[in-house]
Amino acid sequence: NTTLKKPLAPWSEPEYLNMTVLNETTIELSGRTYRYTVLGLWNVSFSGRARLEKYTIIWEQPENITTTGGQRIDFKIYKGSVIVGSFTYWYIPSQLDSFCVVVNSKSVDLPNGDMLIFIFMHVEKGVLWLALLG
Repeated sequence: NTTLKKPLAPWSEPEYLNMTVLNETTIELSGRTYRYTVLGLWNVSFSGRARLEKYTIIWEQPENITTTGGQRIDFKIYKGSVIVGSFTYWYIPSQLDSFCVVVNSKSVDLPNGDMLIFIFMHVEKGVLWLALLG
């Protein structure tokens, strides 16, 4: 069971992210159950591929644009050979200068009514990136 307070910014109210891994494929997050897959653990990979039930998630780094070491990472979600969703995530390591943990999320509504939620957790020693299907 993992409980994180997010965000840890001085101007924000405390908000807790209560997460329990139930088994290899199911996670409970803030009282809701999701299917999940791990996209990254400890060392961040700016390109990769993962499968979550009927979806394939592919991410890649087209270029490094920022001067602070930030990375642009493009995510594409496929069902079969058809792209059903996409988004860009900016990995910015300097966020950890002010906070001991940074939690970002992005939800993607898919055409058939499914929703994918991407959670990006960054701590000083590494990362945990998850994709949740709800």
